[in-house]
Amino acid sequence: MLLLMRKRIGKIVVKFFVFLLVLGFGAWGIQDMLGYQVGGGGAVAEVGDMRLGPNQFYREVNQEVARMRPLFGGRLDMEQAQKLGLVDMVLNRQLDSMATSVTANELGVAISDGLVRAEIQAEPMFKGLAGDFDAQRFRSLLNSNGLTEGSYVQNVRAELASRQLLGSVSAGIVAPRVWVNAIYKFREEKRNTDTVFVADKDSGGITEPTNSQLRAHFNTNEAAYTAPEYRAVTYVPLDAHEVAKEISIAEETLREAFDQRADEFITEEKRKIRQMIVADESKAKSAHKRLTEGADFLVVAKEVAGQDASAVELGKVSKEDLLPELSGAVFDAAKGKVTEPAKTALGWHIFEINDITLGGSMSFAEAKVQLKKEMSREKAIDGLYELSNKFEDALGGGSSLEEAAGVLNLKVRKLVAIDRKGLDRAGKVVEALPGGQTFVALAFSTEETTESSMTEAGDSGFYILRVDKVMKPVLRPFEEVRAKVDDAWKAEQRRAQAETRAKAILDAVNGGKTLANVVTTQPLKPKASNPLMRDGRGGGADFDAALITDVFKLTVGKAAMGRVGDGYRIAVLKSTEVPDPAVDKKGTDELAKTLSRSLQGDISSQLRTAFRGAAGVTVYRQAIDALFGARNQ
Repeated sequence: MLLLMRKRIGKIVVKFFVFLLVLGFGAWGIQDMLGYQVGGGGAVAEVGDMRLGPNQFYREVNQEVARMRPLFGGRLDMEQAQKLGLVDMVLNRQLDSMATSVTANELGVAISDGLVRAEIQAEPMFKGLAGDFDAQRFRSLLNSNGLTEGSYVQNVRAELASRQLLGSVSAGIVAPRVWVNAIYKFREEKRNTDTVFVADKDSGGITEPTNSQLRAHFNTNEAAYTAPEYRAVTYVPLDAHEVAKEISIAEETLREAFDQRADEFITEEKRKIRQMIVADESKAKSAHKRLTEGADFLVVAKEVAGQDASAVELGKVSKEDLLPELSGAVFDAAKGKVTEPAKTALGWHIFEINDITLGGSMSFAEAKVQLKKEMSREKAIDGLYELSNKFEDALGGGSSLEEAAGVLNLKVRKLVAIDRKGLDRAGKVVEALPGGQTFVALAFSTEETTESSMTEAGDSGFYILRVDKVMKPVLRPFEEVRAKVDDAWKAEQRRAQAETRAKAILDAVNGGKTLANVVTTQPLKPKASNPLMRDGRGGGADFDAALITDVFKLTVGKAAMGRVGDGYRIAVLKSTEVPDPAVDKKGTDELAKTLSRSLQGDISSQLRTAFRGAAGVTVYRQAIDALFGARNQ
């Protein structure tokens, strides 16, 4: 998007549009950046006298989308988030928070500045190297997440009020012991089984199918033999990497850039260190003596300072990362050595030097290759803007894709056939497409004989495509897929034989025979399975969810059968183990906590719903639609 913005921002229409946007943001009001407001300004929702500002709401949604994006392979955009209901989810979460705050205010629940300060200072992500609250880190993290200090403090205060209000109601809710014991028995019950597996591959006597049998299978399973929709595509890539290869940068230009960017080619020395902080000088000296005599740093830190590995390990630090009164000793010590105890306002510090990464500076000769690559690419990208403009102008003047590319000496590439998965007719992935799967999506959203718009290919170029032909899904000729039909027919016969054989075993066992008496021929061989539990523990790959469910319906001596993998498994119940909750106090206590938290969550959810009803909620759906519609243009 930045490439296209940079390319087109120079056009008068876009400049005028940006001017209007600036006026719009000015009219919107900077107070929206500070979160909920009381009275005045635009809003996407109101709860009582609190207003949810559009910028605050958009930021919350954007953060949720960023959090969820890795679960979607990095391809979750705002439009998809709306379709998945993420916008409404965040809205309801915000409305719950606002309604709780309104109720807390009405009930006189007050949160002191001291309590808010303590909550913020206790947050681990705001702690510095010494383990205490780092104000600079606090402000830096807020800034990187688009938050102001005032809005964050307000959010913390609201969260504490909500916690106090809801906690006072739900804190005493405990799951009854009768419930806990009953659920524990149900969840931890074990079933012991003997099983046998009838594999498809062990089926024998499969005769060669007749032509009519294959034809019948083919006609019954046409979907399996239907070719997907393919599209023939012509496209022209504009790649900065390719353009960069043709660009030369003068030696004096490289030298000038090196002089201007000298700081970038200087690497600071870094040291991987451990630190323990001891309050008492005598204990610090005693600890230092033990360390110099060969004692393990982590053991001494635990015994003397009460610090575990997470508090002791500081990782790699530079001289600037440490207090001035400590950095000298740390960076003068040799690898593997410990420093003398050094005093600061926090106590007595002892460091162990685990590793040293030397600093230094690159010479011009060393940096030249990197500089040339970067400057060539930057110059190529600048050239692409002009090139893409010329290309679009040529197309706008009536030239075809091939004619416009010929005038500008650009390569024209063709795809004979590509499907929605990016595969060719042979089922192989079409390699090196600009934009990857985005290219495929664009090809299948563009009309036949129509050209797409100029589209970004990552951060290094553009491409434009034309759909030459749309080849609709078509049933492949029988003769073309005859071999596949033959294989599928035989597999179906083997599966049917295995099922018949397994069903006979099942019926015999449920008729009163033992599994050992029924299964007497190889390769079938009964085996005792591990104790099986309802959630699949003990079953491994031998059981699927459906078969486990059936096993827990059985009485001793009876059997169940299920399709597992490439065959059928018959399981005969030998015995049932019902656990005694009194024996597993730790397990029942954990279950009691889980059930209690669930009950507390249910009560809290019902309370929030009641708070929203009492406070009065107004949602401006049109404002929300306009907000995200405008942002996604």
